[in-house]
Amino acid sequence: MSLAHALLGLVRYQPSTGYQLKDNFQHSIHFIWNATLPQIYRTLNQMENQGWLRAEIVTQVGKPNRKVYHITEEGLKEFHRWLNEPMEPLGLKDSTLIKVFFGNGADPEQFDINLQKLRDYYTEQLNIFQLKCSEIIQNEVKKHGCPSEGVYWDLSVDFGVRWSKMIVEWCEHAQKVHKELKG
Repeated sequence: MSLAHALLGLVRYQPSTGYQLKDNFQHSIHFIWNATLPQIYRTLNQMENQGWLRAEIVTQVGKPNRKVYHITEEGLKEFHRWLNEPMEPLGLKDSTLIKVFFGNGADPEQFDINLQKLRDYYTEQLNIFQLKCSEIIQNEVKKHGCPSEGVYWDLSVDFGVRWSKMIVEWCEHAQKVHKELKG
């Protein structure tokens, strides 16, 4: 996925400033894809140059002017083109799994500590997906009045829950096997 397509999806809901888009990221997509404010602004400028967005300067008294981005017809076409492309398989290219593959050569105590840290991280992610994301989705559905969108948002959260649970369970299994081998 490209950041541009995520931004197109968000601007499609409502015209927004770069700062508002970062805030929207933090309350929605952040749990599955993150971006910094400089990345967002850089990408917004590129998208404006491509004709996918149109910027409106909103004058403010006593404050800097705001640049509000609106999706263009060309941007909507690009968003739908991207959205209708085949989904890419999820990749397992991950340095964590390479470390596990060569784990027999690791310091046994440190290997166990690292597995525990990984388990703790995904336990926290699981809590975020189960508690925080559900609340955010409910608030966004109310805010935007888009219950059918909420169903798809819920599907993304459901994946995050299942993914996190699987990794937590795998870490517990790996710790058990590691302890049995290293005694």
